[in-house]
Amino acid sequence: MRDINIWTDAEAYNGRGTKGEWEQVYSTTEVNLGPENKRDIPCDTCSMMGLCMEKATECSAMRNWTTGGDYKNADVQRLVRAMQ
Repeated sequence: MRDINIWTDAEAYNGRGTKGEWEQVYSTTEVNLGPENKRDIPCDTCSMMGLCMEKATECSAMRNWTTGGDYKNADVQRLVRAMQ
């Protein structure tokens, strides 16, 4: 009895495999809307918002809000420095 080898062109699929192979993996789309913030953005009520946008600066409240979703009221307009 002879062994029969079947050759396939895997490059034609660009490494994706066949259509049914990954059907369960790609059948749903996961939506990531980012972290859920505890408070609204501190810039909305700040009088320095225009100046910060013009000079590309941010205060301690904004840095805390972007990393954790919360900030202290005392941090608004405090320790203003260039964005990183």
